[in-house]
Amino acid sequence: MLKGVKIFKVYALIFIMFFPYSDLYPFGKNKVNREVFRWNIFKTIHFDIYYPYEMEGLVERAAKFCENGYVHLANSLRHELTEVIPIIIYPSHIDFQENNIIPQIIGEGTGGFTEFMKNRVVVPFTGSYHEFRHVLIHELVHAFQYNIFLYDTHGNALPQFAFRGVPLWVMEGMAEYLSVGYDETADMVMRDILFNEKYATLMDLTNFHIGSPYLLYKEGQAFFSFLEDKYGKYRIGNLLRDIRDMSNIERALRVITDKSLEELSLEWIRYYKKRYFPIIKGKNFDEEEGEQLTFHEKTNSVFNVCPAVSPDGMKIAYLTNRDIYSSISIIALDKKKKKRERKIRSLVLGGRSSRFEGMHLLNNYLSWSRDGKYIVFVSQSYGRDVIFMINSDDGKIEREIRLPFRNIMDPILSRDGTLIAFVGQRCDSLDIYIYSLIENDLSRITDDIFSDRYPNISSDNKFVLFSSNWNVDGDYERNDYNIFKIDLNTGERILVVDNEGSDLQADLSPDDSKIIYISNRTGIYNLYRLELDTGMDQRLTDVLCGIFYPRWFPDGERVAFVAYQNLGYDIFVKGIKDADKVHEDLARDTEYIKPSYTQSYLNMSDTVFDEYTPKISHDPLLGGFAATGGGMYGGFLRAGISDYMGDHRMIIAIDYVRYEDENNPNYDIAYYSLKNRWDFGLGLFRQSNPYGLITMGSVNDLIQGVYDDFRYMDYYGAYLLARYPFTRFFRFDIKASSSRYEVDYREVSFIEGDDVYSYNVRPDTYANLNQLSLSLGFDNVLWGFMVPLDGIRGKVEVEQSFNLTGQDKRFTSMDIDLRRYFLLKKRYVLALRGSGGRIFGRDREYFKYYIGGYNTLRGHPFFEYSGENVFLFSAEFRFTLIEGIKFGWPLFFRMGGIGGVLFADCGSAWDEHFRFINTETKEFDDFKADLGFGFRLMLYPIVILKLDYAWPYYYEYFGDKEIIFSLGFEY
Repeated sequence: MLKGVKIFKVYALIFIMFFPYSDLYPFGKNKVNREVFRWNIFKTIHFDIYYPYEMEGLVERAAKFCENGYVHLANSLRHELTEVIPIIIYPSHIDFQENNIIPQIIGEGTGGFTEFMKNRVVVPFTGSYHEFRHVLIHELVHAFQYNIFLYDTHGNALPQFAFRGVPLWVMEGMAEYLSVGYDETADMVMRDILFNEKYATLMDLTNFHIGSPYLLYKEGQAFFSFLEDKYGKYRIGNLLRDIRDMSNIERALRVITDKSLEELSLEWIRYYKKRYFPIIKGKNFDEEEGEQLTFHEKTNSVFNVCPAVSPDGMKIAYLTNRDIYSSISIIALDKKKKKRERKIRSLVLGGRSSRFEGMHLLNNYLSWSRDGKYIVFVSQSYGRDVIFMINSDDGKIEREIRLPFRNIMDPILSRDGTLIAFVGQRCDSLDIYIYSLIENDLSRITDDIFSDRYPNISSDNKFVLFSSNWNVDGDYERNDYNIFKIDLNTGERILVVDNEGSDLQADLSPDDSKIIYISNRTGIYNLYRLELDTGMDQRLTDVLCGIFYPRWFPDGERVAFVAYQNLGYDIFVKGIKDADKVHEDLARDTEYIKPSYTQSYLNMSDTVFDEYTPKISHDPLLGGFAATGGGMYGGFLRAGISDYMGDHRMIIAIDYVRYEDENNPNYDIAYYSLKNRWDFGLGLFRQSNPYGLITMGSVNDLIQGVYDDFRYMDYYGAYLLARYPFTRFFRFDIKASSSRYEVDYREVSFIEGDDVYSYNVRPDTYANLNQLSLSLGFDNVLWGFMVPLDGIRGKVEVEQSFNLTGQDKRFTSMDIDLRRYFLLKKRYVLALRGSGGRIFGRDREYFKYYIGGYNTLRGHPFFEYSGENVFLFSAEFRFTLIEGIKFGWPLFFRMGGIGGVLFADCGSAWDEHFRFINTETKEFDDFKADLGFGFRLMLYPIVILKLDYAWPYYYEYFGDKEIIFSLGFEY
């Protein structure tokens, strides 16, 4: 629905396809700048490292990582950077999520990013120096890649179309391999997909025909390990340059390997089959090691992790994404039920409210209270990590513990329910802390630069068991963890398990006499049991892929654990009372390949500390020019400038059309200040005949003939914006503007008898408009590929215009727009939309609502109905009609899926009195309705092509079919 001049008075900040700050789009989640940092710069030879004040120790270590990584990457790729790379470090992942550098909302699974326009590397520090170096070097590989693709060896710019030939698996797989080599994760994934026939060929990876996006990283990583081993170290850099020069991955691979993509793919897969198939003898698939409780392939989930057994042994609480959202679920272990019929209920859903913004699937732990009434876990809540105690029956919050940490992981409740041990990150380290629930007191148990994880409190509260990479060499980057215990009275640290590889996630038996833990001492994570008194160490499982998160049952005879297989994690239960010791060969099952980092020639005396001052530089630029033989020509420009932190941003949109000797410039130029909790913006705009600023909306207006009624239009003015995000999902907006609009409508002539009459289709309008609008918006929608899948979004807005000069239009309007989405069986979407509005005041007749057409009542003519009141309701059932189409000769390309939609619309626009049914004609009067179906084709990566067939419904019969074509997003 639109008001009479709404197409002119909407303040287009910029074309939404290029700049997501557009005021044309009223919804979206928010970034909340709860903490404003004082930024500084640490300058080395190759990098400008931006960091928050008082984190100098962290930035010096980061500089060494980066300079060592530079030598490693320059040698591997045979390329020297032609520019200094800016690296921006946030002190936690939550702070990283709230950055202004890119406008997109960042999820928990994003470890860092490299923005190609300014080649900025942006990473968080999460406490582990090994992981920190991994992410830093991974993103530096991208910086090298962008530098190779965009600049020659002298720093001269190259055409950006070279990116056309670069599949994502090449970019991400190379970044993984050059940063961590062939590590334990890649090793595990490759074993899994080879033994379970889940692997994607190089052709599948290139065409994105994959079962999981994770394969782009891990299979790509495995390919580059193979490429270096079989064809030489320097083939990796050669491949990048060949892709740049040829814009074709197949030709580039043939140049460096002399094999077609199919031949190389076969050689690559056989290389790993020869590596892994010999180790299968004597090993078990996951379901052979215990009773499986969750089935991620059937529930379309990936994670079923962090099991915690209830004190009566009859329930297991665990973290999962089986419900699309990350959640805590409870599975009942009813022996009368078959294992696939066990009842599972969701207790807490994350990602839908600010109370539980993020559930930390990979950095969490669950534990029960002694009476089984409460469950303890950590969640991101209102922009910080909070420890929660919730009721195990209904999920009600019983207690929340807010502590002064940037990051909280692995909380566990003591068995008497008085203490909670957890891992806390203050600035530059991960340490063990204990919080007393009785005294509300916090104690620090470890205090060093090493990474400590997975604490466990003894039943008498005398010692804490935990994993740490502490070592006498002081190597805080080491990824090998051992198990320690620390006496809470004396502070004495005792080494409990010390093996080659990592020993993690130890859980104490009910009588404190034994522990179970996982270890990859043979290359594969398996389950082990250690008797603390005798030191007897026994392997309990021998799997092909990996086992994690072991937890005792209260009877001490069974354990619950997580196993990885078929690209997902599931919960299992295994009896271990009389378990035989698994034969353990001294030889490793599999070997990892670690990268070799050469010590850089960085001299710390050559570095410089400096205070950050905003430095403005350009953002993505898009422009074009076209002309026709009829004397019409025009051009457009979309540009932006911003500082390195994205706190100050200017967005420019300019269109120019010359037609019939008339110049028609259009522009929208806006500045935004985004540094603080309040976001502010101001801008100037002009939209003139014939089309106004070209946006998705104006393109659809052209298709629907919105401008057919106009002879001339000019609309210009200035605006101020302010936005306050209360939470990630809820915000308050203020908009103020002063503008002038002039609209001349076309004359229509007709003949009646001997006379010729003419009239304007609408009265010409010339007016000043001074407006103030206040709005509240909420959006917790979970998105799929360009369409909402589940959640709620809504907006309530009040708008008032003021007569400041005595010649200005004056009116008041109130509008509401509510939308609800339901994901059905994880395949179909039911979308509901309800909106309404009322306008009143002296000049309300100039600003009536208009409905009808492609975005409102699809079975009725465009803008057919108008009034001072309006309501609209739409319901859509969205589904995938065709998964995809693959074309052969001579086109040889694959088109993405075609969606289908069944819809119904109803609504009305009226002035004073609403009449539902015309009693004389027995038809709907003011009330209008339609039914129809449509098709959706996604035009990557921007818009959806929509074709709808709709029939108006007049109470007792259907009218003639309307065919509506449009571009844009689904509501």
